[in-house]
Amino acid sequence: MIIDLEYEDGDNKKYLAGISSLIATLVKENEPKNLYVTRINKWFDHKWLKYSGKGRVKFEGSPFIDTSLDAFWRDKLTFPPFNPKQIGEQFYWSRNSDGTYSAGEKEPRWIYKRELRSSADNLNKRVTDFTESGLFVWFTSFTEKNMHGSLMVYLVKNDDVMAWYASMKNDNHWTIDKTKGINKKLVEEWFPF
Repeated sequence: MIIDLEYEDGDNKKYLAGISSLIATLVKENEPKNLYVTRINKWFDHKWLKYSGKGRVKFEGSPFIDTSLDAFWRDKLTFPPFNPKQIGEQFYWSRNSDGTYSAGEKEPRWIYKRELRSSADNLNKRVTDFTESGLFVWFTSFTEKNMHGSLMVYLVKNDDVMAWYASMKNDNHWTIDKTKGINKKLVEEWFPF
C-alpha cells in the first residue's frame, strides 16, 4: 500500500515522505482493517501519548470549591482529546477482501468531529470500542518552518493496543529526536532519511 499524504503550505516534503513510508511499513506488517491518519496543525509532545482528557475530581480543603479538574491517563486507551481547531485533516482507508486498501469507499466513523466538546467527553471513548483491527496515526504539520515534527501511533489488534510516540528534528537532515513506548532504533529503521 502506498500512502501519499498531500503537501500543504508549510510542510516539509521529506518529512511527509518519511511519515508516508512509515505508515506504509506499519500497514504492510500489521494489515489492519481500518487506517486512520490525522494531521495536527501544531507540534505536540509526548504528554499526548495515552492522554484521555480532563475530568472532575473531588476537591477537599476549601469551603467554596468541592470539585476541580485533573488530567487522566486511562488504563483502557482512549483517543487523544485534541481541540477541533488543531485538527487539520483526517484520512481514512479500509482493507478490502483482496487485501488492498480503499479510501472513501463509504463514510467512515470519524474520530474527531468539528464541534468543540468538553475534554471529559473523551474519558470513555476507548480505542478498542472503535475497532478491533486498526492503525491510528497522528502527525504534525508546519514542519518546514518549525524544523520539528511529531508522530503518534496507536495499533489495535483485538483487545491489544500498542501506543507510541516519536519526535523528529531537522538539523540539515531529519533525525529521530525522542521516542516513548518504542525503541528509537526501530523507528529510525522505518523512517527513510
